[in-house]
Amino acid sequence: MLNKWMLLFVILLVFGFALIYSFWPSENLLPKLGEMESFTMETVEEEQYDLSNSKVKLVMFYYTSCPDICPLTMMHATPMQEELMKKNVFGKKVEFVSITLDPDVDTKEKIMHYAESFDADFTGWKWLRGSNEKTKSVADRFKMMYEKSKDGFVAHNTTMYLLDKKNNIRAIYDMSTTKEPLDSEQILKDIGKLIEKE
Repeated sequence: MLNKWMLLFVILLVFGFALIYSFWPSENLLPKLGEMESFTMETVEEEQYDLSNSKVKLVMFYYTSCPDICPLTMMHATPMQEELMKKNVFGKKVEFVSITLDPDVDTKEKIMHYAESFDADFTGWKWLRGSNEKTKSVADRFKMMYEKSKDGFVAHNTTMYLLDKKNNIRAIYDMSTTKEPLDSEQILKDIGKLIEKE
């Protein structure tokens, strides 16, 4: 009788561990940090870009007159673009989305020239520009804080956002600085997880 109870206890113990393990978050999965409400904004190619396009997206805010962090980030994003193009997923399953915080200065022509200086492939790297009101609305959704001074300098958060195809925020990263470059290896790894798993 005792042996039967011991056997039942072991079976229940094993079943319990299996159940816990099945619900335990896998280290290969990225957490959901929040949901992003969809929006549309015009690209520099004068097309309407819809965030809800069932693609993985790396979203970054910038302005073309930025002296350091923005151009460094774009420079380090270019090799990531090349890696994703080699895997034949750039523009098809993954996009980079760059949104200017200074639409008064950043005309479509200026942004186009800026993007071309980083060898941006416009099929997968979307450069968006809206009115000041639209820009503020989109930035607020990402909790992106920014303020423009009288001399044209725009102080802003240095955060980038990785969105899955359902527009859930799955990771955030720091933009590049002179001391800490973009963590390209980790970003590509995370993008790969979202492509494979979702």
